[in-house]
Amino acid sequence: MKLQLLTAVAVTALMAMPSLASADEQGWYVRGNIGYGGMTDMDITGDLTGDVEAEANAAVSIGIGYAFGNDWRLELDGTRLWNDLGALGQWANTNADMRTTNLMMNAIYDFDDFGAWRPYIGAGVGFSKANLSAFAHAFPSGNPGAPLVNNPGCLGYNICAIDRSDTAVAWQVIAGVGYDLTERLVWDTQYRYVNTGGLDYVGEGSNVGVGATTPISSRVEGAGAHILMTGLRYKFGAQAAPAPTLYSCWNGSQVENLSACPAEPPKVVWVDCWDGSQVESGNACPVQITCWDGSIVSDAATCAAQPTITCWDGSLAYNTASCPVESYEYSLCSNAYSQEIIYYDFDKPQSAETQGKIQRVIDATRHCAVGNVNVVGHTDTSGSAAYNLGLSKRRAADVSKELVRQGISSDMVTSEGKGETQLFLETGDGVREPLNRRTEVIISLSRTGVVN
Repeated sequence: MKLQLLTAVAVTALMAMPSLASADEQGWYVRGNIGYGGMTDMDITGDLTGDVEAEANAAVSIGIGYAFGNDWRLELDGTRLWNDLGALGQWANTNADMRTTNLMMNAIYDFDDFGAWRPYIGAGVGFSKANLSAFAHAFPSGNPGAPLVNNPGCLGYNICAIDRSDTAVAWQVIAGVGYDLTERLVWDTQYRYVNTGGLDYVGEGSNVGVGATTPISSRVEGAGAHILMTGLRYKFGAQAAPAPTLYSCWNGSQVENLSACPAEPPKVVWVDCWDGSQVESGNACPVQITCWDGSIVSDAATCAAQPTITCWDGSLAYNTASCPVESYEYSLCSNAYSQEIIYYDFDKPQSAETQGKIQRVIDATRHCAVGNVNVVGHTDTSGSAAYNLGLSKRRAADVSKELVRQGISSDMVTSEGKGETQLFLETGDGVREPLNRRTEVIISLSRTGVVN
C-alpha cells in the first residue's frame, strides 16, 4: 500500500511542474474526483480490541463551491472512502473494515503565478460518519469436549461483533493543483489528510450454547485517512475577456499603443569614480587621498586615527620598529623575578654551563635592586632517592660558591637541593632524563628598574 501511495504522489508531483500564469475568476463551480486512499493505523479498545493497519481502497469526492475572484474559494465537499482494516492485532479469526462518509466546508487559496497550472492549499471542517464492521471468534481448544479458547481480541466472549456507525466532528487539510484545460474546465488533482479523531461503537457479544447476546462497546482512536484523487472542475462564471496586448516603453511603463509612450529624454553618459560614485561625463571625480593604513578617502579628516603602542621605556610609537632599542640593563631589571637554568651530564655535580649562565645573575646584582638569589638543585630518577638528594645539594652548592666567588654577597644567596622530587619532565623511576638534571638560579628583585 505504501509503495502504491508513494508512486501516486510522485506522479502528481511530475504533473504539477509549473508552466505559465492565468488569473482567477469569480463564480460558482462543481467538482468531481476519484482516487485512492487509506485509513491511518488505528487502535480499537474495549470489549472488541486490537490495533489495525488499513489497506488502501477506492475514494470518491464531489463538491460545489464559489470562487470570489481574489484567489479564494469556499467549497462544500462530500467524500466517501472504503477500507479493509484487516485482522485485529494480527490475530486469526478476526477481521474489520470501515466505510467513511465526510461532509466538509473548505476554504481554499489558489496560487495564480504559474500560468495554466494553479497550485492550491486549503483546510476544512465538518462531520465524518464512519461505519465499522468487525468481529472476533474464539479458537477450538484442541481437546474434544473442552470449552473454546476466547480470542485475544474478544476475551469476554466466544464471539464479538460490531456493525454500527458513529458520527464525529472532523477536519482536513488539502494540497493540490489545477490545470486549465479550457476557460471553464479544470483538471483537478489533490491530496488530502482527514482527521476524524475518536469514534464510539456498540455491538453484541455471545457465547456458544447460550442463546442470549450481551451488548458490548469499543472505541476507535486515531481515525484518519490519506487520500489522493484526480478529476475535473467546471466553472459556471462568465468567461474572462481577453487581456489587451501591452507594449513596454523606454521607461518601463506599458501601453496598448507605442505612440502613447512618453518622449525619451537625451541620454546621460555616467562615469564610475574610484569611490563608487558616478558623475556625468566631463565632470571631475572626488579627490583621491591615501591614508596611513592604505585606505583611500576624499577627505583626509576622515582617515582613521593611527593607533600607538607603549615602548619598553614608556614612550609612545606607531609601531615596534619605531621604539628605542631596549638596553641590556633594562632587560635585566624589568621583571620582579627571573631565572637561569644550568644542565648537567649524568651523575655530575658540576656543569660546563655554570660560568656562562651565572653571568646574567652577576650583572643583575650590579644594575638591579636584587633582594635575594635562590639556588635549587635537581636530579633525574636514576639512582636512589637519598643519593639523588645529596647530588642535588652538591650541584646547588657548586653554583652558590661560584656566585659568591664572583662577588655576590653570601647573605644574598640561599642554596637547597630537591633531589628527584620536582621533575621538570615526569618520568618513571630509574630514567636518565637530561632536562631533569638541572640547577635553577632564581633572582628576586625588591623593585624593578635599573638602579646602577
